[in-house]
Amino acid sequence: MINKILIANRGEIACRIIRTCKRIGIATVGIYAPNDRNSLHVKLADEAYCVGPGEMGTGYLNGDGILEIALKTNSDAIHPGYGFLSENHDFAQMCGNKNMIFIGPSPEVIKTMGLKNEAKKIMAEAGIPVITGFNPQDQDHASFLALADKVGYPVMLKAVAGGGGRGMRVVESENEMSESIDSAKRESLSSFGNDTLLIEQYVNSARHIEVQIIGDNYGNVTHLFERECSLQRRHQKVIEEAPAPNLQQATRDKLFEATIIGGKAIGYCGVGTFEFLVDPDGHFWFLEMNTRIQVEHPVTEFITGLDIVELQIRVARDEQLPENLNTIQARGHAIEARLYLENPDFTPSFGKLYHLGLPEEDKNLRIDRGVIEGDEVSLNYDPMIAKLIGYGSTRDQALEVIDNGLRSLRIGGPATNDDFLLSLVNNPQVRSGEFDTKFIETNIEDLCPRQDASNQLLAISAYALMIKSGFSGKGHSPWFDNTGWRLGTSLDREIKLRFNNRIWDFTLQGNILSLREDDLSFMVEGEWAGLRDFHGKIDQVEFFLEIYCDQVDSTVFTSDQKLRLKRISEFHETRRSNNRSGTLTSPMPGVIVNVLVNMGQEITEGESLLVLEAMKTEHVIRAPHAGIVKEMFFSLGDQVSEGVELLTIRK
Repeated sequence: MINKILIANRGEIACRIIRTCKRIGIATVGIYAPNDRNSLHVKLADEAYCVGPGEMGTGYLNGDGILEIALKTNSDAIHPGYGFLSENHDFAQMCGNKNMIFIGPSPEVIKTMGLKNEAKKIMAEAGIPVITGFNPQDQDHASFLALADKVGYPVMLKAVAGGGGRGMRVVESENEMSESIDSAKRESLSSFGNDTLLIEQYVNSARHIEVQIIGDNYGNVTHLFERECSLQRRHQKVIEEAPAPNLQQATRDKLFEATIIGGKAIGYCGVGTFEFLVDPDGHFWFLEMNTRIQVEHPVTEFITGLDIVELQIRVARDEQLPENLNTIQARGHAIEARLYLENPDFTPSFGKLYHLGLPEEDKNLRIDRGVIEGDEVSLNYDPMIAKLIGYGSTRDQALEVIDNGLRSLRIGGPATNDDFLLSLVNNPQVRSGEFDTKFIETNIEDLCPRQDASNQLLAISAYALMIKSGFSGKGHSPWFDNTGWRLGTSLDREIKLRFNNRIWDFTLQGNILSLREDDLSFMVEGEWAGLRDFHGKIDQVEFFLEIYCDQVDSTVFTSDQKLRLKRISEFHETRRSNNRSGTLTSPMPGVIVNVLVNMGQEITEGESLLVLEAMKTEHVIRAPHAGIVKEMFFSLGDQVSEGVELLTIRK
């Protein structure tokens, strides 16, 4: 029996597992790193313990510490969720050695399927098509270059022990190979502790379709239909759905057949996923198998009515699969949108969620989340904070549920990708279901329109924030006057806001608000109605704003727009920015993992200068213009903060 489960994970998936455990009467034990002490999963678990050492996420990889807590709390099983130790065969074996149930497949299966080259070999022997590829014994650049010539460009580099898009690079030409190898190896080593790569043919115009599988200890293996996962950015899924749109039934049936053959070939027990590439003609190739629950499992739960976490637990306690699994029909359509903390340029965002307004859940909208209002989100973990899962009897209905859910989001704090998700679900090709894995990359400019706002909207927002900062705007006494009245003259008030990488410098004198550099002036008035609603007029044009703010950041909503504003200065006499011309600053906190230029080197626009790692993902910093590297303010391995000077470039 399983009466108590330790969840060796955090965030959204830990909360998701706890929800099922509460429903079926199983007690839960949470773990946390010191900086996670007040996280939602800690609050939801029946009991929780710190697993160290250190403030970062290393504790979640501390197998010995996790097992010690499991034994101390008399837990019967460990659920690894996804990420961290979920596909670590050594940890699964450690659990077995301590007579602790590991909710997942056997260590042997995890190890075999975790090595992509071994997995492909087994599937090929079972008669399942695999992509042409090689796992060179010698991992030097020359070997990969020779194999790329043999396969033909473009090629894909992959971490042998990888998953989740980490350690993957598409290489279009020989000129890109060296940098791509080094980058993929660093990212793979950081994420999986193994920097071995394989190289394979890259299939153009392919879709990424996966099939949910479940098996038990009695030789029963079945599928739970397919999921469409082609909408990806940097090889990481953004939107998933089930069933896959516009997929020929003959291809679907062959994918199901291949999945069952593959699952039985390895004697699979537990929940897992077979991932395939499918070309426009319906030909498909095995990519990899994930021996764990997937982020996108809720779409399968919606169309089947099953609880996949409950099925995992039932199989782990040696139950046979329910007989009715083979007769379940997929009903309706479900779509999942991953809500990430990201800036518009897709660099990681972080900070305090000073307001978290998520849509109300109902029978057609599910929210899986791992944060609550007031949480401080760091760069130590994956940037996904929640998932919106919409359901409808048709795909169009499911898309509308997601669209409405995204539009109702009210998040104050770090930037999120909600505008990007909205752009995706309303794109005509996405609506028609005609897309492949390169769709986002190919259409990135259309999918990421530049956020813009009128001078009037920015001005009335600035005025509202001025009033918010301690000036009531009410009463007839000069002591309550927001004009800055004083005897004999009127004091100018100033606010500087950053929007669209520009500083907007506003000055208020009386009821006249001026935008300095544009030499514009506006007549303004307005007042707050409660903590978040502002009604104002600017040159007699009415604005109704919903504003969420803390001391520095503000998010302004109108009926059809959202602005993220960062306050640069409080009210004071004007001081011009002292930024140094030609200085390149860090777009995010991170670690300098590679330096590609030297002092005095001549560079071209767009040239790679250095590589910054944040959230286990590498970000290449490129030259904004041609010039000569004049100064460098860092060394390899340095931890840098957002906005810190990295180097200066003399034109």
